[in-house]
Amino acid sequence: MVEDTGKALRPGTYKPVNTPEELKVEEDAEGLPVTVKGKRRQAVISIEDRWRIDDEWWRAAPVSRLYYNVLLASGQRAVLYKDLISNKWYEQEY
Repeated sequence: MVEDTGKALRPGTYKPVNTPEELKVEEDAEGLPVTVKGKRRQAVISIEDRWRIDDEWWRAAPVSRLYYNVLLASGQRAVLYKDLISNKWYEQEY
């Protein structure tokens, strides 16, 4: 267990967890990811799974995302999604 130091948190003293990071993704003619350009460029070897989430359609900023669980050339697995409203790609860590 962590001891309570008694100090109050100040703005900027904590970091949100699991925040998606924007990255560049090259797509094929069907819109599937083929290359990911994060810290370095990597080919997508296979798409293990894909799913779509459409939520909060009643809000000013609805959610519409197409997710991909991919295997990269390095052997790393990654969860990517394309925001279908902004057309930007993100990596989501779990």
